[in-house]
Amino acid sequence: MDRQEFFRVAATGVGTLLLTRASAGCSSNSTEEPAPDAEQGIDFLVDLNAADNENLKQKGGYVVVNKVIVAQTNSGEYVAVSSKCTYQGTELVYRAKENQFYCPLDLSRFDVTGKVISGPATLPLKRYVIEEAANSTLRVQS
Repeated sequence: MDRQEFFRVAATGVGTLLLTRASAGCSSNSTEEPAPDAEQGIDFLVDLNAADNENLKQKGGYVVVNKVIVAQTNSGEYVAVSSKCTYQGTELVYRAKENQFYCPLDLSRFDVTGKVISGPATLPLKRYVIEEAANSTLRVQS
């Protein structure tokens, strides 16, 4: 095999590999939505005085703990929902300006109750109960 034929064969192989990966990403199976976060028995405390959680002291702040996103809304209410988008499982962010949870990958948006505002996601987020406990602590449970 001469040099020119070697490069032609190598380029064909690389091209085939790239096209196979690209078409797999666009296959119809990739549009299936994963089930919502089905974890049972969520029950943990969030210490607002801990350095990791200081974002929660201000309106619009949020943290992700144990696959749960905990946020303080613009009205000062604490809310908690599953932290993964129900479309492709990407970790959500809380956008204080819109008072919504947002998926940076597929642009799905959810309200503070977990309800889908816009898709492609069609399944809501799992919502958790938050109780304000003593000593600047929040209890998050299912």
